[in-house]
Amino acid sequence: MSTLAQRMSQAVQHHQANRLTDAEALYRGILREAPQTAHVLHLLGVLVHQTGRHAEAIDLISRALEVHGPHPQFHSNLASVYLAAGNLTQAESHARQAIRSDATVPDAHNNLGVSLRRQGRLDQAEVAFRGALRLAPKHLDARCNLGAVLQSQGKLPEALALLEEAVRLAPNHAQAHNDLGGALLAAGQPERAAQHLREALRLRPAFAQAYSNLGLALRDMRQIDESMQCFREALRLEPAYAVARNNLAYTLGMIGRLDESLGEFQEVLRLDPGNSMALVSIGKFASAGHHRLTDDYDQNLRTLAAREDMPPEDRCRLYFALGTQLDTLGDCDSAFDHYRRGNELRLELDRLRGTVFDPVGHRKLVDRLIATFTPSYFARVASLGVDSQLPVFIVGMMRSGTTLAEQILASHPQVFGAGELDDIGTLTQTLSNRTGASYPECVTGLDSATSKDLADPFLDRLRQLGGAAERVVDKMPANFFHLGLIATLFPRAALIHCRRDAVDTCLSCFFQNFGNPHPFASDLRTLGQYYREYRRLMAHWASVLPVPLFDLHYEELTATQEATSRRLVATCGLDWDERCLHFEDTRRVVRTASVLQVRQPMYRNSVGRWKRYERHLGPLLEELGEG
Repeated sequence: MSTLAQRMSQAVQHHQANRLTDAEALYRGILREAPQTAHVLHLLGVLVHQTGRHAEAIDLISRALEVHGPHPQFHSNLASVYLAAGNLTQAESHARQAIRSDATVPDAHNNLGVSLRRQGRLDQAEVAFRGALRLAPKHLDARCNLGAVLQSQGKLPEALALLEEAVRLAPNHAQAHNDLGGALLAAGQPERAAQHLREALRLRPAFAQAYSNLGLALRDMRQIDESMQCFREALRLEPAYAVARNNLAYTLGMIGRLDESLGEFQEVLRLDPGNSMALVSIGKFASAGHHRLTDDYDQNLRTLAAREDMPPEDRCRLYFALGTQLDTLGDCDSAFDHYRRGNELRLELDRLRGTVFDPVGHRKLVDRLIATFTPSYFARVASLGVDSQLPVFIVGMMRSGTTLAEQILASHPQVFGAGELDDIGTLTQTLSNRTGASYPECVTGLDSATSKDLADPFLDRLRQLGGAAERVVDKMPANFFHLGLIATLFPRAALIHCRRDAVDTCLSCFFQNFGNPHPFASDLRTLGQYYREYRRLMAHWASVLPVPLFDLHYEELTATQEATSRRLVATCGLDWDERCLHFEDTRRVVRTASVLQVRQPMYRNSVGRWKRYERHLGPLLEELGEG
C-alpha cells in the first residue's frame, strides 16, 4: 500500500495535470486519515474553487488557516475565492493579511488590486498591481489588470503599451489578447481590436468574454448582425454572463428593436437582480417602447443605490435613473437632488481617472483657435482642400439636437448617418505630428499636398461607411472646435450648427450620465464656463468662415418640423423626401445618448424645461449671464 507521502505526491501530479476528479479523491482519502493536515485542506480548497464550488473552498481554506495559523499563500488563495464569490470586503482583508505575512507574494498584491479595482478604488488598485509587477515583472494577470485600471483612469496610451508588451511576452496567452482588444476598442481602433480578439478565440475557442468584446468591435465596425451573433455565442457558452446579455440588449435597442431589447434586459435582472445596468436600461427602454414599469421599479432603484457594496459606477448610474424617474413624476426638487448626487460621484470617478476640467486651459485653447483661424489665414488657404460634397458635419453642444438632425437627414435615401466619428480629431494630431507644432498653430504651414494627404483618407472612410450614399454625416458635436480646419480641407461640405436654448442645453447635459468622461458637465459652474467658451468660439466661426454655416435651432425644429426639416435637407443640396418627416421609422444604428428619443416622433416637452429647476441653477445662470 502506498504511503501517505506517495499518495500526496500523486494527488499533486493529478492536480497539476488538471485531472481534478482523481486529485480530489486522493486529497479526500488523505484527509480521512489525517484530517488536520493544513496543506491538504488548502490544496483541496484550491481544487474545489477551480470547479466553482466557492462556499466549500472558503470552508476548506479557512480550516487550513485555523490549523496552520497565518500563511501568506493560504490567505492569498482565500482572497481569490472570495473574489470569485463576489465578497470584496473579505477578499481585500485576506489579501492584506497575506501581504502582512509575506510582502513578497505577487499573487497577494494582484488579488488586493482586483478587490480594490472592483470597489472603484482605482488609485490604490494601481499601486497594488504595480507592487505585483515589481516582484514578478512577467506576472501576466497583474499586467493585464494594471492595463485595465490604467484604461479606466483614462491613461490609455500607457495601458496600450502595457498590454502590447503582455502580448509580446506571451503571444499564446488568450487573456492578454482579449484585454489588449478591449483597450484598442476604448482607443477607437475596432479593426485592430477585432484582430486580437479573434486571436484570443483561436487560442481559447470557448472564451465568452472575448466573444462579447468581439461583438463590441464588430458593432463599432457597423457589422450589427455579426456583432449580435458574437453576443449570442458568448451567452451560449455562459448563459448567466450578464455583460454579454446587456451588450446584446443595448445593440437591439440601437437598431430600434425595443421590445426584444427590453426582454433581454429583463432576463439579465432575472439572473442577477442586482445588475444596475439592466435595471436602469429597463426604465429607459420601457418608456421608449410604451411599456408600463412595475410598481416596485422605483423602490428597486433606491434599494440598489443604498447598498454599501454597490460600486461607485453603479451607484452613479442609479442616482441618474432615480433623477429621471422623479423628473417624470414632476418632483423636481427630489429629482435634482438625485442628479446632483450622481454628478458628484461622476466627478469623483473622473478625478480617479485623471480627467479633470481646466477652465483656464480651456479658455486659452479657444483664444488660440481664434488667434490662428483669422481672415488672413483663410485667404491664404483658399485654394487648398478637396472638391467633394460628400461630407456633412453636424456640430454643436452635446444635447443640442445633433442626433435628431442626423436622424432626419439619415431618413433621406441619399444620405448615410455615420454617427460620431473621431477622425477629425485624429487629423489634428496627425498634422501636429507631421509639422512638429501643436494644434491649432500647426495649420499655419498647411500646403496643398498636406491638405490632400489629410482629406483623402477621410473621404475614403466616408465612402466605405456610406456605400452609394451621396452624403455621409459625421455628427461629432465637438467638431465645433475644428470648423476652421474642416472648412480648409472640405470647402464644399455642408456645415450644420445645432443650437438650443443655453440653459436647457446645459441642464440636459447635467442630467445625462454620459458614457465617456465629460468632467465639465458634472458641475453647474464649469458647465456654464464651457458653454460660454463654446458660444464665443461659434461667434468667431460665424464671422470668419469662408463657407456657409447653417444654424439649426432646436426650438424652431420642434415648432415647425416640416419647414425647418426642408431647409435642413436643402442645405445639403438634396431634394426633399417625405421620409425625413417620419425619422422615427428609420431603422439604423444610433449609439449616442439620444438613442431612444429618435425612435419617437417630434415632441416639444423639452423646450423651457429648465424653468422648473430654476431655483437650483444659480451657479449656471451666473456663468451664462442669465442670473
